[in-house]
Amino acid sequence: MADNMDTYKGAGIFIIVERLYSRDSPSWHGIGTALMQVHRMVYQLYRKQDVSLDGERITPQSATLWQRIQILSGTQLVQQNSADNVRRFALDYAGSRFMGTPVSIGGLKSKKIPDFLTKEYTLPTQRIMAYGRDPIPTATLYGRPDAKFVMGSGGKDDPTAAAKYDLKTKQIKLIDPNNELPGMMRQLTSLRAIK
Repeated sequence: MADNMDTYKGAGIFIIVERLYSRDSPSWHGIGTALMQVHRMVYQLYRKQDVSLDGERITPQSATLWQRIQILSGTQLVQQNSADNVRRFALDYAGSRFMGTPVSIGGLKSKKIPDFLTKEYTLPTQRIMAYGRDPIPTATLYGRPDAKFVMGSGGKDDPTAAAKYDLKTKQIKLIDPNNELPGMMRQLTSLRAIK
């Protein structure tokens, strides 16, 4: 099985998808606490690589015994973009962070309540339920004033927002998760050259 594996290198183009889940929290007559789960998935675009040793292209199937010994002893392999230009997305990170508000009074904004009680705090649970390590932890959607969380299926789905992030330019482009996201991912995997 390992002999059939290709080598891929990250292109620095990411797709971010965040979903919001309201979690049950104690309340009494509309006064209580608020707990929100922000589930985040980060996909990276990867490009297939050709691997060569001493100027000769090798694959796991074609490597000779001597080349395998060289590789095990630490000889540097050279990677370059594959001529067949294959690209695909892979999940780099999936995890949740929980946002809590100590005192939540539905629809009421009172100046008599201290700010520290009505402020939203991030709870320290990010690494408990996570796959991988977030490659772009500062590029978040929740909390951005221009990010729109939409509910698909006529309002039955959970609020979701999506964006494309380019690591080289540090630009984030917000996209509609229901209408634009699938097409954008197909387009990025079928482009002739990654910009």
